[in-house]
Amino acid sequence: MPNQSRAALFKSLHARCLFLVRGALLFSSLMLVACPSGGDEGEPDASTPLDAGGSGNDAGGEPPRDAGSDAGSSGHDAGSDAGSSGHDAGSDAGSSGHDAGSDAGVLLNPGTVCSTDEWCWANPTPYGEPVKSTWGSAANDFWAGGAGGHALHWDGSRWMALHTGLSQDLSVLSGSGPSDIWAGGATGDMTHWDGKNWSIVPLAPTTARAGLAILSPTDGWMTQTPTTTGATDGRVWRLTAAGWNAVDNASGWNLSALWGQSSTEIWALAGGNGSARWDGTGWKGAASLPSLASPGERYSALWMAPGGTAGWAVATTGAIARWTVASGWVAVPSPRAVRLNGVWGSGPDDVWLVGNAGTLLHWNGQALSRVDSGTQADLLAVRGTGPHDVWVFASSGAMLHRDARGWSLFERNLAPGVSWSAITGTDADHVWVFGARGSTGAALAWDGEAWKEAPPPPELVHLAWAAGPEDVWAIGAKAWRWDGKQWNGHALPTGLEPQGIHGTGASDIWLVGKAGRRALWTGKEWVDAGAGDFTLHDVWGLTPEYYWAVGDAGNLEFYNGAEWTPAGASVTSHTLRAIWGSNADDIWAVGDQGVLVHYNGSTFEVDTTSAAGLKLEDIWGSGRDDVWAVGEGGILLHYDGTRWRRQGSGTAHTLVGVWGTRTGTWAVGGTGQLLHHAR
Repeated sequence: MPNQSRAALFKSLHARCLFLVRGALLFSSLMLVACPSGGDEGEPDASTPLDAGGSGNDAGGEPPRDAGSDAGSSGHDAGSDAGSSGHDAGSDAGSSGHDAGSDAGVLLNPGTVCSTDEWCWANPTPYGEPVKSTWGSAANDFWAGGAGGHALHWDGSRWMALHTGLSQDLSVLSGSGPSDIWAGGATGDMTHWDGKNWSIVPLAPTTARAGLAILSPTDGWMTQTPTTTGATDGRVWRLTAAGWNAVDNASGWNLSALWGQSSTEIWALAGGNGSARWDGTGWKGAASLPSLASPGERYSALWMAPGGTAGWAVATTGAIARWTVASGWVAVPSPRAVRLNGVWGSGPDDVWLVGNAGTLLHWNGQALSRVDSGTQADLLAVRGTGPHDVWVFASSGAMLHRDARGWSLFERNLAPGVSWSAITGTDADHVWVFGARGSTGAALAWDGEAWKEAPPPPELVHLAWAAGPEDVWAIGAKAWRWDGKQWNGHALPTGLEPQGIHGTGASDIWLVGKAGRRALWTGKEWVDAGAGDFTLHDVWGLTPEYYWAVGDAGNLEFYNGAEWTPAGASVTSHTLRAIWGSNADDIWAVGDQGVLVHYNGSTFEVDTTSAAGLKLEDIWGSGRDDVWAVGEGGILLHYDGTRWRRQGSGTAHTLVGVWGTRTGTWAVGGTGQLLHHAR
């Protein structure tokens, strides 16, 4: 076929496919659609567009051609991709996945990341937080170092987030097998996986960790980031049968990133542009890497082929160096002048490099070419177990996976850059979340099957309550009411700064706020209802004659249908932030320092141990045996009628709201988390 005709045919097919992709995204976030791609593998700067793949059930399709080569596997490697996170470049809302494969068949579908208690990411998917380190022993045993001390595990069919006991992002991760894995944050203690559980191991270097390589349960190495001052400058730690100990006689090398093959072959970056190798008896200096143009910059990630026959190093400046036995380290021009964060290869002729702004580069043994990743988010880490099993992780939480068909991008974000502030609903088919995207508002609506973008009120809001599917209130400087078609603004009493909202019907809604101010919606307007003696943070009502409000210093107010009166002496010294009840004899309030207060109709009981030290932001329940509380550090508590139990949320960021029904519960976070727990 003439080139012009082929180009016209491709353009027509691609246009039709994009139409199908957009249509699929409108009706289901779970559909996979395959589009034809162009570009020749191996050509420098050639872009291979990726095509839509989903985060739910696979629908298959005829995938396009392969991006990258099929080099042989390098066997077992120990080491971690400890790249820097850089700046999040965001993601395209509504994009559910892409594929650049060549062999027909069902695409791998990672679904969404779920915690061990089955709290799953609903948006963004498959994950909404950065991954900075990776390690895997097999295609069905792969680990990624997530945010807030969460280790993500892939078992071949789904991703699960396990909390390691640490609170920091896991910047280093390495292991010698499925039951021997180590991880750590920038500083502080380490954590170890024994095949069943993660447990903390005290080890607190004074500077950030730079590399980790575990060769066996009794043989491993860890390095600290070299600094310009201090006795621990670039200190090396070694794992033996006796545990971790500093190796002082190696500190002069200023070792950083590590890559290990065996107990007698470990490579490391040394100083600003050096390299070193452990041969089983000591560290030996290797050839220097090409000098970096920017003062103070360093090479940050390293990969070496078995036997040291080939190797690659990348720098935060975007510089690339390649190692061969014959030539040593030589500079390789990069197709993109951006920060590079990670490098991994299955063999000398199959190496992948990742960097900021969606940069994905491939070495096929002859040339370094650019592959379209399908995302503009910063790519932070890359690793695999073979040429047809490679994972790449982005700052946005997006994931790319390469199998025999090629690359698939899994990325869906309906609200990039949003900060949620409130969640409300009326039933399992009508739920709303509200927040801010910069200086503008943002909203999503759940219709029982999928989340969709919804028109937000014309200003930022921080409170919400729904009386019905076509009667939703969102509160900012004004009170905005959704009537099913549009938002209508209603003035609030002058000076009222609302903190909490709740009602018992469409014409009985209360607002409470700073300085104890209150307002009541009568069905026609918001009227001033006076003020109390302390700031009020939330309100809850059972009938128009029965309301409670909570506030500063553990104070409560009660409304009997005629007047608000203080409940007497405060039940706790801690500020109460939220209140909810199932009946007059079953009311819960939560607040600062993890305080949980229960009212049984006559007396108050205080719990300060279930969430000790953490601020609780919101509480909601479907009944006296099903109550949820959320707050600081991603804490998520469930009360079953007998006791509170902490559940894994899958995030370490503050959760600000919770709402649900007997069939499922939703939680939202201040940095864009939207989580779901189905029952």
